[in-house]
Amino acid sequence: MKSCRYIGEAFYTTLYSSRQYGLKILNKEEKILALLKEANSVTLPNLQKSLESILKGHAEILRSIYESKPKLEEGEVFIETLIMKMIFASKSILDLSNGSDFITLKGDKKLEIIDTPSIYILTRSIIETFLTLEYLYFNELEFNERLFRYNLWRVSGFMTRQNHIGKLQKEHAEKLEREKKLIAELKVKIKESKYYPSLAKQQIWKLDKYGLPRLISWIELLNQSRLKSRFFVNIYKLYSNYAHSEYLSMIQINEGTLNKYAPYNISTTETSLNNVRMINCMTILLLKERFGCTATAYESLNEELRFTIEFWENIAKE
Repeated sequence: MKSCRYIGEAFYTTLYSSRQYGLKILNKEEKILALLKEANSVTLPNLQKSLESILKGHAEILRSIYESKPKLEEGEVFIETLIMKMIFASKSILDLSNGSDFITLKGDKKLEIIDTPSIYILTRSIIETFLTLEYLYFNELEFNERLFRYNLWRVSGFMTRQNHIGKLQKEHAEKLEREKKLIAELKVKIKESKYYPSLAKQQIWKLDKYGLPRLISWIELLNQSRLKSRFFVNIYKLYSNYAHSEYLSMIQINEGTLNKYAPYNISTTETSLNNVRMINCMTILLLKERFGCTATAYESLNEELRFTIEFWENIAKE
């Protein structure tokens, strides 16, 4: 699925809903048309340049939060961690999209490739990172319900570490012992929450046995997300096949080519870059809405970049 195929349908939505950002339509219409023209004649170099600028802007917004040290609700410190994960994974995709040379041990053969399977896996991770941000933080739930979700997410992480780590050095073993106590404390908080009775029996069993990091599946989260589910659900399923090395992904790798000059390889790389671009743009504006301290940093971005961020966020959202 090539992202630019669905750009045209968003034209009027973008044009007429831009007022929500305070844009003057008569002054901005030409810029919107120019971006639509770019979107429908997309090239890999243009996408790379656009994403690089957006990532730099995203990093500036994140830095403004770090430097301002706003008052955070319980658990919100991990917003910064999740954003860092998103930015770094996006930068890795950008680097991979440039292609690389793979030289054999004897040095007698050079393969010029774009590692699209790795790009797909990283793009899937970025989608899941965004959905986690929405699930835990960027939602309309009351604080206690967000806290209930956060505690489930947190205790599940600690339980996973307990289950998967074997022999350890002494200092690590001591850390696990401390976390055992923390798990017990968190489970008490979870069971005291007014939201605990809403869990199904299977969810309670899973919480006690393995942890319950999310109350619903990734696909359900996508369908409830701000992201246009009709754009992202099918592509997420495809990326998941690559992450889990399912047979479908092996067929596609076997039947295709990773050659950096192959049209199909370039096209699918463009699709991933565009999806990553849209998610980063939406996250930037969610941060701006959540943290007033980002206003100065956002306004310091050049006008063209701000307009590009708002444009692609509007294309991506439901």
